[in-house]
Amino acid sequence: MSSPLHSHRRVHRAIICVDIERFTRPGLNDVQRADMREGLYEALERAFTWAGISSDDRYHEDRGDGAFYLVPTEGPQSRLVEPLPFHLAGELARHNRTVTADTRIRLRVALHAGYVHHDPKGVVGTALNEAFRLLDAPEVKRALEDAPGDLAFIASAQFHHDVIRTRRVFDSSADRKVRTTGKEPHVEAWICEFAEQLRAGREFCDALARIRDALASVDATLQKTREVRAETVEKVSSPVPEVSDPAAGLPGRLASLDEPRPGHRWARLLAAASELERAAAAALEQAGAALAVVQGPLDVREELRGRLASLQVMARNLGRAEDPRLDEPYRSAHDLLWTAPCDLEAAEAAVLRYLREIQEG
Repeated sequence: MSSPLHSHRRVHRAIICVDIERFTRPGLNDVQRADMREGLYEALERAFTWAGISSDDRYHEDRGDGAFYLVPTEGPQSRLVEPLPFHLAGELARHNRTVTADTRIRLRVALHAGYVHHDPKGVVGTALNEAFRLLDAPEVKRALEDAPGDLAFIASAQFHHDVIRTRRVFDSSADRKVRTTGKEPHVEAWICEFAEQLRAGREFCDALARIRDALASVDATLQKTREVRAETVEKVSSPVPEVSDPAAGLPGRLASLDEPRPGHRWARLLAAASELERAAAAALEQAGAALAVVQGPLDVREELRGRLASLQVMARNLGRAEDPRLDEPYRSAHDLLWTAPCDLEAAEAAVLRYLREIQEG
């Protein structure tokens, strides 16, 4: 439990409650549940930090299968609806990429605001009770079941009116008014879509994963290219270009993109990730082209060796296997192709000479 806001007076706070879907279902063991809780808190910590809500601005208590957070209603409150959904979607997607289906985290989120009272034991307040009623509402549970991602949001009518509808940077027209049918008293609330943010958050996470994979492939390709170049320099006398790194600077851009930088617009983050993904794909293509270049002389040597062997078979089929006129051109071509470093131009000329001798015989 964090407690930067302890006092013995009532304070007005924005409230965010979260609950892991089907956390107590049969089949999960305690180790799995502990791993899920660890993943939840890592995702929440990063998402809050990304959204610009520092640890000094939030108080939280654990609830076993979830938690609740309190933040001041000045400034940070608006960040609960933009950009927090984007970052939370991204962080849950990041976690869920690394776990099995059994320990995947899907989360219900309730948003509310009201007065709470802090004391040395924790916090209490009618508004907090109302927030948890929203979190347990069947409507938000059904919304999560039908959600394309891992999140479903419900907000109190007052929070929706005061905070969500005032944010003009996203469209809230798809939000649905519901009258909760859970515990009494029934209250009016809103199922909040945040569709563009949640989709973008997942796409951001997926783009970062693809960038990491592409850069790892670039590294592996460059390592292979350097090994092949060393072999080519040793075995073939043709000029072989140096190996440069087409991804230079990209890992630093990825690290910068994947570290919390409060104040950055989530749409710009997604655009930057898309741009970096294109750059990483281009670097991988360039690395592959560099490998082909340094591999080329070795491939030419192997092709010439194969042609020489085929010509020897041709000579045998023509009944000239013992023809002494073919011994010298064959031996000359063979020696050039099996000498390191190999002079490819001379070797190719020698193979052609052997072919002419066969054809003219």
